Amino acid sequence: MEKRNAKGLTEAEFLAQYHPGNYDRPSVTVDIMVLKMQEKLQNLKILLIQRKDHPYIGQWALAGGFVNIDESAYEAACRELKEETNLTGVYLEQLYTMSQPDRDPRMRVIDIAYIALLPYGKSSIVKAGDDAKKALWFDVIFTDSDLILFNSEHNIKIEYILEEKTFLNGIIKTTNYVPKLRSKEALAFDHAEIILEGLNRLKNKVLYSDIAFNLVPKEFTLPDLQKVYEVILGKELYKANFRNKISDKVTMLDKFDKPISGNRTSALYQYKNM
Repeated sequence: MEKRNAKGLTEAEFLAQYHPGNYDRPSVTVDIMVLKMQEKLQNLKILLIQRKDHPYIGQWALAGGFVNIDESAYEAACRELKEETNLTGVYLEQLYTMSQPDRDPRMRVIDIAYIALLPYGKSSIVKAGDDAKKALWFDVIFTDSDLILFNSEHNIKIEYILEEKTFLNGIIKTTNYVPKLRSKEALAFDHAEIILEGLNRLKNKVLYSDIAFNLVPKEFTLPDLQKVYEVILGKELYKANFRNKISDKVTMLDKFDKPISGNRTSALYQYKNM
């Protein structure tokens, strides 16, 4: 026997008289924060696109766009990444939902942010497309007080001061950082907040997961892997402690190469769970 609600309606009857138009329906977008290691493993790099149209015309932003009615947010993120940068087949993880009512001047837009990771050594050539005028890699400087993105080739620098704020969540006080613009150049929308959230997520997650292996190629040296961890965490690590930590996650190969971050030839390894 079909279940009925308090008004005596079956599910089919309820849906037949349901009016979706009774509720406001915001649009949904996705934005993708693409990260890779700098060529000499000195810092992270982030991919930004220059917007070709309003709003924020000419400003730098994360790759992204609207979610089509017939696709998931993940499918939209993959499509937008392909359309705006020509990147495919990369690590992609949902990061955060941005939902401030005034975050987009066009209309009410809820944004689902993603983080994408590329291994060093993979081609850095990206092709701007769709509504992107340019697509460039920016070096990242991230400290407790600053978030700086710069492209030395085009002399572009975007700087934010990170102001410490304390929020009450239930009975727990949580310390967070809010980006405040310091440079003439600015990121579009709330993308500075997304980037800050993504860098903190990566920094925390590298301590309890294998996410860092998405930033190295299939074959790598341990000195280079350690350097990747150090850049993400913002501190030097003891060699012995680091190797103990990752010993059960890697397999040594019968190959050798010179590390990017060192001078002595080292054994090559691969991620054990490939």
